[in-house]
Amino acid sequence: MLPSHCDDIQPGDNVIIGLGDSFTQGVGAYSLETWKSIPNDPSTYNISGTNFLDEQAQNNWVRQLANKLNYKTFNLGVNGGGNRATIREMFLNKLPDNLGNVIVILLATGMERYDLIKQSDETAGINWHQKWQTIWPNPESNRGAISKFEKEYFKEVWSPRNDAIEFLFNIHEAKIYCQSRGYKFLFSTVFDERIGKDLIKKDLGDKSHLINLIDWEDFISPAPYTSLMDMIYRSDGNSYKSMHELFALGRTLTVPTKYVTPCAHWTIEGQEKVAEYLCDEIKKRNLI
Repeated sequence: MLPSHCDDIQPGDNVIIGLGDSFTQGVGAYSLETWKSIPNDPSTYNISGTNFLDEQAQNNWVRQLANKLNYKTFNLGVNGGGNRATIREMFLNKLPDNLGNVIVILLATGMERYDLIKQSDETAGINWHQKWQTIWPNPESNRGAISKFEKEYFKEVWSPRNDAIEFLFNIHEAKIYCQSRGYKFLFSTVFDERIGKDLIKKDLGDKSHLINLIDWEDFISPAPYTSLMDMIYRSDGNSYKSMHELFALGRTLTVPTKYVTPCAHWTIEGQEKVAEYLCDEIKKRNLI
């Protein structure tokens, strides 16, 4: 948890708890002046997510949504992390009892990401925030010592079916925790086009009965878009055929467009658009 991203929460407060990855943490949501100050390649300059934390803290969708509702902000987004990590951040950063209305929203990241606790705290960062070692199933991984692990993960463990099962476990655990605390829970997808009831059921194959492990009424569908990222990028007038092409498109920029940054994330205006979309969903569902 980054202290800059979280308000002081006291009994009786109404709170928005945001879960997710770099999009939730607010990476890229910087002023134009900040973007112009970045040396060399702006698309990769802040890949660690540790620069410009104050701007991230003020401009992310969690803060903007909370401001719209006059709620407190508790942003547990983890740059580079998976769904397993951000949900466990909620377990590790327990809030006081006797709160007012608490709404937890997970903007799910790629289902293929798997999170473990790092062996050492040397790179765990501010307030143990970067304690997660996230791995990807990548047969061509070149990320140093972890590469062997990622190659074996791809070869021996990973499959679309296992992604789907792990995702359902994560959502199930988050919902149980929220119910135990009296919180309301919603989830959507940042960029993973595979997240949706019918799509996950297809990936489950012979384990399709597991689709009902979670309550799909909690899902905020981005339809007619495939993800919230798809919604934002198409709102910016972009045309593309795949998520890989979409990311590549963002990284051709040297300064942000209205909604898209050179690091292929959301601008301040893009974060606000997501906050507005989520605010409308909360009101439609009578959660406030």
